[in-house]
Amino acid sequence: MTTAACVAAIILSQSAIADTEAQNAAAPAAASTAASHADSASADQPASVDDDKPQPQPRYSAAMKNAGASGTVVVMVQVGADGKAKSFHVMMSSGAKALDDEAIRTVKGWSYKPAIKQGVPAEGYVQVPITFNK
Repeated sequence: MTTAACVAAIILSQSAIADTEAQNAAAPAAASTAASHADSASADQPASVDDDKPQPQPRYSAAMKNAGASGTVVVMVQVGADGKAKSFHVMMSSGAKALDDEAIRTVKGWSYKPAIKQGVPAEGYVQVPITFNK
């Protein structure tokens, strides 16, 4: 075999190896990208109150009713990846501190479901409205 033929054979084989490596690298990346798009589109969910469990109801005392206190309190609850509530914050007050405090006390006793991001439990937030009617 001549030197020119040897060089041509080496170039062709290197080109074929490079093409095969490029195809092998592209196939898993495409499959991985498709899988992650499918997972993230269908599996992501916000944190939520666990509706499968009974939740304690707020105490609306006679003193609060007699004082004319009524309204809705919206509590923002930070839910950990383990489903346990980590923090509570009044996002919207009823205008009565006693009702706001009772709403916080109530949601502290509730059960929650963590957010789901890319199929994995994650920290998230849920807004919980508590209404007090006269």
